[in-house]
Amino acid sequence: MNSRTVAQNIALTNDEHSMIFCQHYGISFLPKGTGSAPVNDYNLILTCAIQLAFSFIFAMLASFMPFPWSLLCGLCVAAILFFRILTFFLFAWAIIAGRYYKRFYWTSIAFWGWWPFWLLFFSTTAVMFGSHVGSVLWRENLDPYLELRRLQMYKDINPAHVPSVRVQDGGIIDFSEDVAVDRGKGGCFLNKGNTYCVAPIVWDGSATPSVHFDIQGMPSTGSYDYFAVGLNCCPCPNKDFQCGDYSNPIAHGGLRSLDAASRPFYQLALDNWQAAYGKASHNPMFFEWVQDPEWKWKEMWNSFVSRGWLAAALALSTGLGLGFILDKVLQVLWLHDIIAPRTTFAPAPYFEFITMLLLPKMFFHYNADQAQIASMPIGASWSPERGPGSAGEDSRLGQQYGGGYGGMGGVGNQLTAGVMNSLITAPGAPSRMQVGSLQSAAANPMF
Repeated sequence: MNSRTVAQNIALTNDEHSMIFCQHYGISFLPKGTGSAPVNDYNLILTCAIQLAFSFIFAMLASFMPFPWSLLCGLCVAAILFFRILTFFLFAWAIIAGRYYKRFYWTSIAFWGWWPFWLLFFSTTAVMFGSHVGSVLWRENLDPYLELRRLQMYKDINPAHVPSVRVQDGGIIDFSEDVAVDRGKGGCFLNKGNTYCVAPIVWDGSATPSVHFDIQGMPSTGSYDYFAVGLNCCPCPNKDFQCGDYSNPIAHGGLRSLDAASRPFYQLALDNWQAAYGKASHNPMFFEWVQDPEWKWKEMWNSFVSRGWLAAALALSTGLGLGFILDKVLQVLWLHDIIAPRTTFAPAPYFEFITMLLLPKMFFHYNADQAQIASMPIGASWSPERGPGSAGEDSRLGQQYGGGYGGMGGVGNQLTAGVMNSLITAPGAPSRMQVGSLQSAAANPMF
């Protein structure tokens, strides 16, 4: 039943029109089997995809961009969430202000609130995921890349002749030929289930350099200053160091270890090594053992860029997929009469213009309904427009409104009476005395 089938054989005056339709108690609804089938709403699907993608991307960028760009991205995230929250608030206020509390309106609330709720939920989720992905990219790729870029690059460093004090600002060290890690003479330290491993980087002129227990073969500086380190990659005691590119025979480079949280434990592992082998280490430097340290450093930037673009593409495709899923689920619920636009809600008081911008579909549907009602001729009669399944609808209306809806014959004055009784009993609706005076006025019109 829609606004044209409210009454049959009853002449409604302007006052009666105002009482029924202008007090936020709309009675326009779509029974099962009538109206056109729902179709894809591509505007809302694209809105979902774009907003989720932008929420994710701006939150991700805010996690690693330098100031003031991080502030700008954060403001964009805040603006997206603000408008999503404002949209949901305006919808909730329209429900509260219009007093759409009865069970009759529940399906309409679910229909018109479908997109505001899910867009708010998934936008917030996208912001949280974007912040997490941005933090991971910063911690694993961009931060170490920038930190190593601030340090110096040294090549052809021989640990037997070059003391570490000469390369304290080094971040990328390419050692000379025949430099290797003495995997069999390492140190370790256990802490809370983690094993911190160290092993000396040595050169003694042989094909298999190692730590010597006598004066011969020791560094000319008298101190072992270069160490390869790693986490959970050796037994303790450390007789088999397996960190980094330990198994690569042509690896002879090191990236400066930037793990500030692990550095104190590496120092304790070094103390264990010094005590075990009776060697000195005056100015130790810790490195990740790699084959080509310069390539490894550049790979950090390449990985950051590729992972960032992949995350943004996944965000856009996920938003598009969620948009289609939400739209299809809404269509299925609508076809099964679980969610349906039985009535259209009036805009939130004092925020009609903002409601038009943020909830345009509901706003224009409401205005169209009001325009249709206003165009109804006074004193005209209507013919019932019932579609398939009308018998079930009459039975359900009878249960909700208590009228005599025995079938198609019950549509008309009884249907109007049932609806009128329901409206009169709603909170804030006109009293029965007021309705009686309006009906009297209809019988003796003065205009």
